Amino acid sequence: MRLKHGLVGAGIIILGVSLVAPAFGHGLASAQQVRALGSGAAVRLDPSDSSPIIANMAAGATLDWIGESGPYHIVSVPGQPGQDDLIGYVLASEVEVVGGASAGARPAATGSVIPDIYTQYDRSMARRSSGRKRSIWGGSLAIVAIATTQVLFAAAGEDAYADSASHQAAVDRHSRVGTVRNVLTLAGTGLLTWGTADYFLARRDMGTMEGELPALADLPLEEQYRDATARRGSGKRKFLWGTIMAGGSYAAVKWLPWLGVPDRADYDTEWKYQSAVHRRNRTETANTWLIGVGSVLGVWGAVDWAFGSRKMYEIEAISRVTALPAPRRTNVAGGGPDLFVRRAAGRTEIGLVWSR
Repeated sequence: MRLKHGLVGAGIIILGVSLVAPAFGHGLASAQQVRALGSGAAVRLDPSDSSPIIANMAAGATLDWIGESGPYHIVSVPGQPGQDDLIGYVLASEVEVVGGASAGARPAATGSVIPDIYTQYDRSMARRSSGRKRSIWGGSLAIVAIATTQVLFAAAGEDAYADSASHQAAVDRHSRVGTVRNVLTLAGTGLLTWGTADYFLARRDMGTMEGELPALADLPLEEQYRDATARRGSGKRKFLWGTIMAGGSYAAVKWLPWLGVPDRADYDTEWKYQSAVHRRNRTETANTWLIGVGSVLGVWGAVDWAFGSRKMYEIEAISRVTALPAPRRTNVAGGGPDLFVRRAAGRTEIGLVWSR
């Protein structure tokens, strides 16, 4: 009988340990926490970027870690007094796991070589900016090379020169310049292609990260206002220079007699007349290039000027609204409504509680 009672007692102890172990395991897991890497980490009801936000974590704030669900950490959000804690989901890229390790946990690696999402976003932004600059410089290099060759070094017919030796020298010079033009055009085209690829790839990466973490695109109003001011100022300068370039070229061709259409009676020899005709043709080519580039620059500047001004006005309107005093809350039936969001029996409950 003593042996029988001893076996029964051992069985009860084993059964009790097996039932209590999960409870202790949950206690150990709750000792592990997640800490926000930056301000504004969103805690959502469900592991989805379209799920409602139930809390925002300040930089360095911690919440109890429960588990993982894909790219999200499952956390416990303290509820209101008298209410149960909420179960929420926060992106793993916005927090780090701290505290004691538990089974199945994946703490953040110390000294990891993989940059966080903010560093990746800054790199993509810098890549987009450098790609835009390379595109502009590459396109400008190719355009200047082609335009310079056609305007300054184009060879006319043999009748435009005093003798065949002068004509041959002009042809040889145009050939040498054409070789340089081809090299510069290829270099500019390659730079343009490289910059364009970097710009669009970086923009795609930024869009992907903004979809995962919308707070990345929400810059402070002060920074947005500075960017809008800089865009408006840059637009003014581009518009001014484009207008001067196009208008000055048109006025010079129209009003300067030396650049006008030559008259045969003003020249004593045929080759001088043909030389003047060639000069007029090159002038018209230069005028076309300058008017085209100036028009593009002017339109670009006008668009930047308009959008920068509109953005500044929007931010100024927001600052005026936020500076107004907050409206008074109207109490209904002696109390105001309080919104609650909680998880119960695997369901999400949202409602209003009227205080009395």
